[in-house]
Amino acid sequence: MTNDAALREQLRKVLDWEDAHVGFDTAVEGIPAELCGKKPDGAPYSAWQLLEHLRMAQHDILDFCRNPK
Repeated sequence: MTNDAALREQLRKVLDWEDAHVGFDTAVEGIPAELCGKKPDGAPYSAWQLLEHLRMAQHDILDFCRNPK
């Protein structure tokens, strides 16, 4: 295995593991659509607000990686 292939394999494993957290699909499984925009009692954000935060953060990270300016 080349160094590049080994690095890619390690990155794939790191992105897929769920040792310290659950995956996205598991985290959102079973949330009824009608509750996605409602804040649970005692929670500061709704599921939709958290998802939107993830989307914006991922966009920002990708832009940082691609855009030298």
